[in-house]
Amino acid sequence: MSPRKASTALGLDISTSSVKVAEINLGRGEPVLSNLGIVHIPDNVIRDGEVEDAVTLAESLKELWGITGVKGKSVILGVANQKVIVRPIEIPYMEKEELDSALRFQVQEYIPIPIEDAILDFDIIEEFMTADEERMLTVLLVAAHKEMVQSFIEVLRAAGLSLSAIDLKAFALPRSLIPKEVLLSGYEEGQALCLINVGAGITNVTILKDNIPRFARFLLRGGDDFSRAVMNRLNLQWEEAEEIRRGRQSNPEAEKVLQQEIFNFVGEIRRSIDYYIAQTQERAFSKVVLSGSGSVTANLFQEMNKGLRLPVEMGRPFQNVQLGKLPYTAEELAEIEPSVAVCVGLALREVIE
Repeated sequence: MSPRKASTALGLDISTSSVKVAEINLGRGEPVLSNLGIVHIPDNVIRDGEVEDAVTLAESLKELWGITGVKGKSVILGVANQKVIVRPIEIPYMEKEELDSALRFQVQEYIPIPIEDAILDFDIIEEFMTADEERMLTVLLVAAHKEMVQSFIEVLRAAGLSLSAIDLKAFALPRSLIPKEVLLSGYEEGQALCLINVGAGITNVTILKDNIPRFARFLLRGGDDFSRAVMNRLNLQWEEAEEIRRGRQSNPEAEKVLQQEIFNFVGEIRRSIDYYIAQTQERAFSKVVLSGSGSVTANLFQEMNKGLRLPVEMGRPFQNVQLGKLPYTAEELAEIEPSVAVCVGLALREVIE
């Protein structure tokens, strides 16, 4: 993780319930969060992480740029949906330059879409020798549907923006949730770390070891699903259900519904971690770091501590940046910090690597 000579970067997080932008630049050699904005979007503009209503989404992005006053137009966009496949694969050793061109001819068996319809990327996880002394690589393969990516590009274009890079939201999280000195020096050797970002409609589960993402999974559940369950079961208004979910309003019957939803949700996450363990025989987990707008749910933190059988801590997405003159009070920043881990991490892609 070393500084680049980038002056400004814009991280754009398009989620189920909002669009968020973080602007980061270098001040005195350190990343400075110079602008930050959130605009809420109507239901069904984004569904399961994909564009459903391009016109409304483009207008929301124009509104976001209008209220923040961001001047830049080129953004780093995060994606997380079922049209992205993330899978570790083992292939014969080759140099990285050769791998760039050869990958397309070696991975069709690993992805459920035609190669010509996919955008491919990869990270080398490790090199190893087989029992027959064959030199091999473990590579984390990422394949995204071109059509899905193109739908976002068209929305950006309609909003007067352009795409400088596209990144997995799961891969953006370490840049904001892991302290910079740890990223520079390496985490405890042999320790795996799990990052969980609970969004409004999608939850990202990322497992890292030796600072390298080894596993990424997207769950089509988030904070809005908790509120919706409370609203539907007890015939409440959305606003009231949201207040109950956040623990700002008491309702014993609603809290029982919420508790069951949380129990089921933590079980899904536990199964994702168990799957990774089964695939890798990993046993040494250090902790779970929690973030996202949906993480601000009554009793979720406590239930994760209990259900995951691992230490859980709340992430601090502002820890690797200096805060510039942002249009928020200290209390407002504390309230929104959990929800901006992705957009801050996306922007840090350009100034810290």
